[in-house]
Amino acid sequence: MKTFRKEDVVGKTVIETTGAVKGKVTDVTFDLNGTITLIVKGSDGNESQVTVAKVTGISDHVIVKVDQAGSGTTCKFCGATKPPDSIWCPSCGKSQV
Repeated sequence: MKTFRKEDVVGKTVIETTGAVKGKVTDVTFDLNGTITLIVKGSDGNESQVTVAKVTGISDHVIVKVDQAGSGTTCKFCGATKPPDSIWCPSCGKSQV
């Protein structure tokens, strides 16, 4: 399996499997549970996080899976899937409003 260094990923454009451009990778983080997360800055200047579990490929761009409609949404802080109408993330506990 190919491995990637931070330098290999930072600056790449993140594209969702729907074709939508999510932004550019600005950093790579990890937590003590071993979850690796890409920090993505959108064209609006807002940052979001994408866990590597959602990454389907890295080449000239980073391709990420999106949640199926109706199955939940993604936490804007930790990238975990949460119920669509939830105002709190069940994973990190941060407010979504």
